[in-house]
Amino acid sequence: MQINGIPISTDYRVHVNGVSAPVYIMPTRYGMPYLNGQPMSFYGGEPWHQPMYFVCADIPGPVPVSVELGFLTDGEIRTVTAHPLSRGIAVNREGTRVSFTVDQPGTVTLVVNGDHRTRPLHLFFSPPVEAAPEDAIVFGPGFHDLGYDKPITLTDGQTLYLASGAWVEGLIRANGARNIRIMGRGVLAQRRVGSEHYSGCASAPAGIVLSDCQDVSISGIVETRGIGGWCSMLSNCDRVMVRDYHVLASVVWSADGFNPCNSRDVTLERCFIRSGDDAIAIKGNTGGNVLTLPHIPPSTQPPVENILIRNCVFWSDHNEVIVIGCETRARYIRNIRISDCDVIFHYAHEGLGVFGIIPLHGTEISDIVYENIRVEHCEEQVFCFRFLDNIWGIPGDQSFPGGISNVTIRNVTVLYQKDGPRSEFTGYGPDKRIETVRIEGLRYGDKPVTDAAGMGLRKNEHVAEVSYQ
Repeated sequence: MQINGIPISTDYRVHVNGVSAPVYIMPTRYGMPYLNGQPMSFYGGEPWHQPMYFVCADIPGPVPVSVELGFLTDGEIRTVTAHPLSRGIAVNREGTRVSFTVDQPGTVTLVVNGDHRTRPLHLFFSPPVEAAPEDAIVFGPGFHDLGYDKPITLTDGQTLYLASGAWVEGLIRANGARNIRIMGRGVLAQRRVGSEHYSGCASAPAGIVLSDCQDVSISGIVETRGIGGWCSMLSNCDRVMVRDYHVLASVVWSADGFNPCNSRDVTLERCFIRSGDDAIAIKGNTGGNVLTLPHIPPSTQPPVENILIRNCVFWSDHNEVIVIGCETRARYIRNIRISDCDVIFHYAHEGLGVFGIIPLHGTEISDIVYENIRVEHCEEQVFCFRFLDNIWGIPGDQSFPGGISNVTIRNVTVLYQKDGPRSEFTGYGPDKRIETVRIEGLRYGDKPVTDAAGMGLRKNEHVAEVSYQ
């Protein structure tokens, strides 16, 4: 149901520290009925026609949480687990009611009966919110329908504040701005206008687009997207901090969570991203339309450098969790670090991976680190490093020089991978190779990986210097 335009559900009833918290609902959809002549069921689409739910709450410290599961009877509930498992949250159940204690801000996802695809509840616990600056653009509690044709536009020094309880249907834009902030505890949403809520089947402009900006802060808000297209995008930006940012993008495909493109010195921390496509895609896509040939040389485009992703939680319903690519039109892409993160659930099509390096255009990609990562449930490959000439109708260009080098995979644990361990390193040719990949402390459950067979690695003759410790 909707209350004053805001989608609210009674399937779950949640109390945080004894206070009732509204439960928002998002039905999940495919963004198109057919792809490559095949119905979506061909790609495993039917299981995703299930709603997802979320709750937002500020907590000052440890608090009790209780959740009533209104859509099931006691006999239908076998297990309720709290994720990420690394938080070690013990869930107590009495009938259809579960309770647990949250000791600090962060995200908790409840999964019923071990079924990730059916009615998960995402709870976003944030530290007490900072007050809005006096000169901020403020949207207070309630429903605000701005549409797609009049985005909120930020200029130098401005702050946009979405208050707790605010639901803003609209877009955010900034071009060449310095020292801007997007903050608060409200929801920024994009839904298909003029039809049943979250029906998909169309695309719309990205929710947040920041171009040529410097010194940017995004914190505390939730972004939901029930229509095709990216949630947020940086284009040629510098010095961006993203903290406590929560994304739920319910449409498969194209609903990427957060895409830093041709940008530098970008940090994401304590974020949660559930996407119908890539959760994060680190791209080089300046230089005009990617469909236009001949391609502009990547060496002429702004580089990608110093991207840090840490203490985040991810869930990808239908593509990679973090990918470098596929568009790689950048002078170089280097110094990318993914650290101390959890992957609750991952499903990819066409054999892609949880973590991918997928160059579509020739450029040098180097100094990539994956460390201290827990993968709870994976249904495709874990690592997929592969060069492509085209993908999904987008032409690539491998005539430009490039390669992948100096990659570290350290202390990564995979708890479950459907059909057993498998990953892929596929170089393009003798002059475009994958080389110097260090694998240290990779584990499947309690079993350490000491060789290629242990991780089910497929590689070709254009891969060199893969070591195991």
